Amino acid sequence: KKIKGCWDSIHVIEVQEKSGGKNAHYKLTSTVMLWMQTNKEASGTMNLGGSLTRQIEQDNAVSENQPHLVNIGRMIEDMENKIRGTLNEIYFGKTRDVVNDLRSVRNLSEARMQQDAQRAIADALKQRK
Repeated sequence: KKIKGCWDSIHVIEVQEKSGGKNAHYKLTSTVMLWMQTNKEASGTMNLGGSLTRQIEQDNAVSENQPHLVNIGRMIEDMENKIRGTLNEIYFGKTRDVVNDLRSVRNLSEARMQQDAQRAIADALKQRK
């Protein structure tokens, strides 16, 4: 396998009923623990792991059609989607930037040629002033 990993999540919910049980205040604390390993010829072996904790509070109506379980389930699904998006945008994006800065997919002569061309353009722009 070239990519393997694990996603574990823990959700702790606190419920306080209000208004004789017709409304409730929910406090959800979610922690996601992620571990991933890639092994590709172009980038080599890379291990990435960590955890992310988020908390949200929400008031919802409680009825026969919308019991606590429905409210809690919706909150957990929304939270996992938000955490997944955060991990994808921030953590994986940043890791991709770092890896791309550290590991060059071009050979050294191509990189030097590009740097020389950039310097020549910069010098030409300075002379125009």
